[in-house]
Amino acid sequence: MLPTSRPRSQIEDGTTNGEAPTRISAVTKEESLPAFVACFVLPPKQAEILVSVLQEFLSNAEGPVPANFSTLSIAPTEDSAAVWLTHPEAAKCLGISTTTLYRCAEQQRIEFRKIGNRLEYRRSTLDQFKEQHVRPARRPRRQEV
Repeated sequence: MLPTSRPRSQIEDGTTNGEAPTRISAVTKEESLPAFVACFVLPPKQAEILVSVLQEFLSNAEGPVPANFSTLSIAPTEDSAAVWLTHPEAAKCLGISTTTLYRCAEQQRIEFRKIGNRLEYRRSTLDQFKEQHVRPARRPRRQEV
């Protein structure tokens, strides 16, 4: 976890307008090292690559390495049940035309939700729909001699 504040030391601010010097807080020069903060939203595979590249860069860098760098984590990916696809994406996923998908939705053969004028389909429902519509392979006809 990154520190939220840096240690501060008291220094005097010498004013010349006749008032007594006042004390203010300032960061000491030894503790004012440059900082680098970054946030990336990447697919898990690319995130792992980026983390390994950054770790390698820091291990080869001169100077102190931040102790909290190891706290980098990759956020868990969304569950496929929580992913909703738009109508064209769902049609492409099923390998059918958008018109055929409209027909299935109209006949209530597939689950969907309607937000405004848009239809959305749950990814897990599309996968189940595909599994239910798998046809067995044909048996080859006997060849008579």
